[in-house]
Amino acid sequence: MAVQKPESGPQTAARTPVWARARTGGRGPQPSLSVDSIVTAAVALADAEGVEAVSMRRIASELGVGTMSLYRYVETKDDLLDLMTDQVMGEDTADPDAADPGSRADWREDLRGLAVRYRLLMLRHPWVLPIGASRMPLGPNVMRRTELLFGVLDGLGLEAQQIAELTGTVVAFVRGVVLAETAEAELIRRTGQTEDDYRRSVGPYLMQVLAAGEHPRMARFVREGDDHSDRDREFLRGLDLVLDGVEVGLARLRAD
Repeated sequence: MAVQKPESGPQTAARTPVWARARTGGRGPQPSLSVDSIVTAAVALADAEGVEAVSMRRIASELGVGTMSLYRYVETKDDLLDLMTDQVMGEDTADPDAADPGSRADWREDLRGLAVRYRLLMLRHPWVLPIGASRMPLGPNVMRRTELLFGVLDGLGLEAQQIAELTGTVVAFVRGVVLAETAEAELIRRTGQTEDDYRRSVGPYLMQVLAAGEHPRMARFVREGDDHSDRDREFLRGLDLVLDGVEVGLARLRAD
């Protein structure tokens, strides 16, 4: 994840990041309210109903307070999304296995562990994926997680950009897998149609098309493929292939 450096010339005025502002409730705050309680309620709502359900009015209702009282703690919806993202990104960074990724001198195992935990986090909070894939908020937990990620390959003689590219390849794989998994879950939630339901509905059409013999590779996959593959096992197999590629790239870069 690269941070763009300031450039000269006219620029759109940017608001100060929420973490650089005083976190206070202003005058006469609600005793039961805090930034953390608001963010925790918003995360729970997003997990249950999707991020589109998150609004100041809805959170105020969940907490049993007036809507305007929330603005003493969180100024805008964008600030709230940044705080929500950073909160969930800190969920497993206290894991002893994640505390010092370079301590075992086994970068592959460390990177594999971080990738596995990252997938589980994204599956718990699928609404985070589109936010993190575009412009991840640079809160303290996001920066701590990035520091852990970069630390896996630090000390191996690589340039900073090379470390970012190699670790970024693994992160991109995890995000791609999770995107497919969460999209399937969302489709089932929206339509009520499971994967088996879908296969039954398209089965006759698909078999008719494949019987014409114009798609022999697809026909072979239908015959031999696993109809109910283990998602976890598939992810680990794919992750190991990606790590094989990282290992080759790492050796090439170190040789150069």
